[in-house]
Amino acid sequence: MTSTTISNLPCNVLDKILGSLPLKDAVKTSILSKDWRYKWVTRAELDFRSEFYTYFNENQEAMKIIYQVLRLHQGPILKFALERPDLICDRDIDNWMLFLSKKNVQELTLQIFTGSEYHLPSYLFTFKQLRHLRLEMCFFQPPPNFKGFSNLISINLQHVIFDPSIFRNLITKCPLLESLMLTRCTTFDILEIDAPNLKCFDFLGTSKSICLKNVPMLRTVVVCLNRIFMDTSTFSSNLTKFFHFVPSLEELELGGLSLEYLTMGGIPENPPAALNNVKSLCLSDMSFGNVEEVSSAVYLITSCPKLQELAIECEAVGIIMEPVIQFLRTKAISCNAMKLLKSVEMRYFIGFEMEIEFVKFILASAPGLEEIFIWSSGQFHRGTQMMDEMKQFHRKSPNVRFKFEEM
Repeated sequence: MTSTTISNLPCNVLDKILGSLPLKDAVKTSILSKDWRYKWVTRAELDFRSEFYTYFNENQEAMKIIYQVLRLHQGPILKFALERPDLICDRDIDNWMLFLSKKNVQELTLQIFTGSEYHLPSYLFTFKQLRHLRLEMCFFQPPPNFKGFSNLISINLQHVIFDPSIFRNLITKCPLLESLMLTRCTTFDILEIDAPNLKCFDFLGTSKSICLKNVPMLRTVVVCLNRIFMDTSTFSSNLTKFFHFVPSLEELELGGLSLEYLTMGGIPENPPAALNNVKSLCLSDMSFGNVEEVSSAVYLITSCPKLQELAIECEAVGIIMEPVIQFLRTKAISCNAMKLLKSVEMRYFIGFEMEIEFVKFILASAPGLEEIFIWSSGQFHRGTQMMDEMKQFHRKSPNVRFKFEEM
């Protein structure tokens, strides 16, 4: 096909062709013919991350190219991504943000991987068409007159510093927000989520209290607390506060110290209604050497009547804990609550007696179980023998498949 024939393609087709090429290759199309000299300047997606910098020996050279691309660009820029290497100063990024504020950006990614956090300029908070925002290593400080991102659908903040009160205000001013991810950001006293359209919440960090206050559409929750605080001012259950109003919850993943946090203040006799529709549950960093933690995990598992998929990430324990073993044996006799459970995956499995008793508990309590998948941590050297032994355990489901694999 000749370049003239290609030039006759519809503009939207040409845009897709140019958009699928790396920026360097898109710019090279300018030598095809006179008609193609400036076609790349309407490219709606600009990605200045790691792959872009591989074409240059020095970052200063790359910086000049970024200025040139933006200076020649025509039309809207719907998607812009920037990874800041060393030697590119804040002033340059400020200039580029000012330029982008007039380009109707819908998706913005800023990954600042240098030693100091970047202070976001006020221009960023004028991006009225913004739908997806991802920030790393920044100071997030909206101006006093900030009215929110009315079209924003997703926020992904990693190592971002902000005032917690400002964050609460931000969430309320993003009425369409569906996905919220916070990774190692500011420490919260109270992290309260009031977002009527939120569907996915992912939190890794520190907060004294978490409350999913008003999230009727929330389907997926991932929480990994790396630090918890004893709150002596109240004796109410954290489970009740955490699952305040989450009627649509289907996928729940808890890691770090989250399980310990949730059981502070006691376990309510009646499980939170939010667990009624949970179909997938993942418990990371599960310590089988702690009877309180094991009992909390069993409480959570058996409080999800529609649970179909269960994943447990085992934490190494050096000694056999008799209270854990006795607790699980008792539960294996009396429990029949996992009627819909179909698959169980256990990661970093070592083969301690507590872990074995947990497997027995699952087998004795799940009449619909189809598969148990054991991932060994490498310290477990008798996988085939253990699988044969597990097949002899008492089980409610006659058709369980046992799978074993070393990680």
